[in-house]
Amino acid sequence: MKKLQKALAFGLISSAVFFGSAHAEGIGRSGTYLTPPTWEMIDHLPNEQKAKVIEIEQKMMHMEMDYKQAISQMEMRHAQEMMQMETELLNLFKGR
Repeated sequence: MKKLQKALAFGLISSAVFFGSAHAEGIGRSGTYLTPPTWEMIDHLPNEQKAKVIEIEQKMMHMEMDYKQAISQMEMRHAQEMMQMETELLNLFKGR
């Protein structure tokens, strides 16, 4: 019984280390990087490419902000409409 527990524990620990190391490197399942490039990587680029990298990162941040704003507006609109419909339902059932 103890051998089985040790084998299971070893298997769990080894798989956790394996999957944790792949995630720690920032490599996803598809082999792409999950984190943006670090400034150490950018320092090796020529000035034109550095400017392009900064421009792309700014566009990405702006796009992400626009996306989150659109989602929050949609969620607020949804919540308001749901509350309005629930109020209408309650008013219909009030008289009964």
